[in-house]
Amino acid sequence: MTRAVAKSGVDIDQILRDRILASTDRIIKMMPLAAKTAAASSVDIASLVFNIARSIPAVEAGDPGEAEDITNAIAFKRRMIEGAGGAFDAEAVRRLLGHKTVQAVYKAAREHRLLMVDDNGSKLFPACQFDGNAVRPAIGRILAASADHGGWAVLQFLVCGDEALGDARPLDLLAGSEADIARLVRAAQARAD
Repeated sequence: MTRAVAKSGVDIDQILRDRILASTDRIIKMMPLAAKTAAASSVDIASLVFNIARSIPAVEAGDPGEAEDITNAIAFKRRMIEGAGGAFDAEAVRRLLGHKTVQAVYKAAREHRLLMVDDNGSKLFPACQFDGNAVRPAIGRILAASADHGGWAVLQFLVCGDEALGDARPLDLLAGSEADIARLVRAAQARAD
């Protein structure tokens, strides 16, 4: 196999290799867990490249700083969803909770009974709010206390915690005692003030 060298004496293979290696960490950060699993189980190079490419959202920005900000926001959202144990779409939540329509799911989100995040037009429902086929009782109380915050801010609170809770993880407190839930709601209210 010969190396591709442009007429100007530039080693195209080396340039491409360097660009791929420099982008690897950024690409991996943007990929959701399911896409990483699919890529890791790819049987050949073509399916590996396909699985990686289809998991990366298109980032169009003329300014490299803006592109980096967009990339960081995408990676942040992926970390939040992974930290929440994944997410469901409205149809999956409808089946899980036994609602008759997806409109009932969206209504529950509007009424602060379900946590919903908007991922570039895709409405997602973090898995951490469910216990089997029911919504954890604390979710409605946390959402009511955080009514002025968007879904991503509430999810960040649940996944990353808050200094008012010390070392306690909000995700653990969600399934805790009434005292744990009250503590969690107080921390959510304090963030809203």
